[in-house]
Amino acid sequence: MSDLHLDQQLPSYSPSRLPPSYSLHSLDGEETLAQTCRFNSSSHSTGTFTKQYGDITVVLSEQDEDADVPSYGRQGLVAGSIIFDSSLKTEDIVAVILKVEGRIKLNISGANAVSKTVKTVDEQYELWSRQALNLSTVSTCPRLLPFSTVLPPTFKDGDREFSLPPSYEVNFTGIPGLYVKCMYAIRAIVKTHGSLWDHKQTVSTPFIYRPRKRPPQPTVTSAFFSSIKVSPEEWFQTTSMLQAKTSTKLESINASLFLPAVRSFGLRDIIPYHIQLTGPIPSLKILYSHLRYETESSSSSTWSRSALTMSVSLCRQVRVDVKGQAVWKSSIIGNGTLTALPPSIELEPSLSLSSQEMSLDWEGEIRCRNDIRVGHFDAGKIAASDFVVFSITPRPNSGSFNSLRMIVPISLVTDTWVEH
Repeated sequence: MSDLHLDQQLPSYSPSRLPPSYSLHSLDGEETLAQTCRFNSSSHSTGTFTKQYGDITVVLSEQDEDADVPSYGRQGLVAGSIIFDSSLKTEDIVAVILKVEGRIKLNISGANAVSKTVKTVDEQYELWSRQALNLSTVSTCPRLLPFSTVLPPTFKDGDREFSLPPSYEVNFTGIPGLYVKCMYAIRAIVKTHGSLWDHKQTVSTPFIYRPRKRPPQPTVTSAFFSSIKVSPEEWFQTTSMLQAKTSTKLESINASLFLPAVRSFGLRDIIPYHIQLTGPIPSLKILYSHLRYETESSSSSTWSRSALTMSVSLCRQVRVDVKGQAVWKSSIIGNGTLTALPPSIELEPSLSLSSQEMSLDWEGEIRCRNDIRVGHFDAGKIAASDFVVFSITPRPNSGSFNSLRMIVPISLVTDTWVEH
């Protein structure tokens, strides 16, 4: 078969049409088939952040107009420019370098004090260099140097890889003490040639790294009793036994804590829960008569009349591992409410001698303090984990029951679930 015959078999070529312009919203005649909703997806920062030191100015784009410190999210685009004032002789500039740095500083104080610094980001870019230029070209640095780079999503510590931790700082006193700081910075380094020796000027700008995340599904919004039978999969249940003291000859009480099954919540979400205590009526009546709820408004006089305290709280545990020494510290980041639900055991005096069982129920809700800005994370040598803690605590040397503490791990994330 000849080459001429092959050419005759090929279809004629015609250039394809240009692709349509992109739009965030559906145009006339278009339909959205699938969409991943994002929290505040319509908002986009268009301001700039400026840091000046002497003759050098660093401008960062896509920032909030009134931001005191620039901030970036997961794999954020670090973009901007370095500007030199007219008073700076650009012909003296030898090189301009941009550095993006991230560090974790860990310090355990006490008898076995240790400290360590872990590099999470260590990137360097040469924006301009006289040595890199061909000698036949003009070797004067321009007065404006743009730059653009993307933050890495992960870092390596030894042989293991972890997600880049958010900006975070915490200080626990005591023995041992614990100090942690996850920090990030952008540095513009300008090297100049002087008459006697070379000079180096550095403009350093710390920034906040806050990777965003949201729960995989929304929190159940229906009341517990109206949803537990219809959709039991929407609730997570954990149980334990409230043990009566041997001297009382009372029977123990079964305690159940119900939380939304997703167990992942935004930092500003209100988390509902349900408490159910089930047992013989004599045991429940003794418990109820000595019980009080712990709230922020409780007074010391109320405590003195109470043998048992029942409370729900959010607890954050910070774990640090430095040179083989591991330390855990916990703190309360939220206090919950408790509201008793009918029927009340006090309304049934005829049941005081009955051996039958019944249940006492409480509902409540809890959320993080407003100053908590970081969700859970694990960066190897530093990790922050969150828990819902339900406890019944007797006053020392009093009460008919031992203490009870139920701990449920949860995941706190930056954003709430939003469905459009």
